[in-house]
Amino acid sequence: MGCREYGSTQKMTILDAVVASRGHFVYESGHHGDLWLDLDALFVDARRVRGWAAALASRVTDCQPDLVCGPLTGGAFVAQPLAAEIGAGFVFAERLVSETETAQYRIPGSLRKIVHDKRVLLVDDVINAGSAIRATLVDLQGCGAKLAGIAALLTLGKAAAQITEQYSVPLFTLATLEHKMWAAEECPLCKSGEPLE
Repeated sequence: MGCREYGSTQKMTILDAVVASRGHFVYESGHHGDLWLDLDALFVDARRVRGWAAALASRVTDCQPDLVCGPLTGGAFVAQPLAAEIGAGFVFAERLVSETETAQYRIPGSLRKIVHDKRVLLVDDVINAGSAIRATLVDLQGCGAKLAGIAALLTLGKAAAQITEQYSVPLFTLATLEHKMWAAEECPLCKSGEPLE
């Protein structure tokens, strides 16, 4: 599957904890791809999540965040124990979905003033096309937050690296998995008639 490891025990555990399927899929971003990960199983064992958060925490301390933020649900489940590990505050972004738009992520009203002028480490469980991270980042910036870095248990493809390069911040991850992803109008699986799963 073309996996690059950043810590052998974390990589195997993370990849063993998700159920991967190959086929033709539509992601939250609207992109099409050949890999689907069922991420619900990542959070069944809270001790394992705490261990992953500790592994990420050992890498992120140099970016010195005031707060750690994760989009609900997956990212927040990693962000909270990571924040506890490094002694930072924790905030989250709620997922808002309408029938006419793509999903948006918004910092709750009661937390918006807290993030103003703070260095924030943005955390997700898995970054694929990066739609949750990008949408959360847009809202954080709207609140006056400063991006300190981005972290994820697992990154798929190049989107996470492109986002961090765009904002000139570091990327921290425990494993990277390669896959193929396309804009819907450029999808070769659609052109070959392969049905969506």
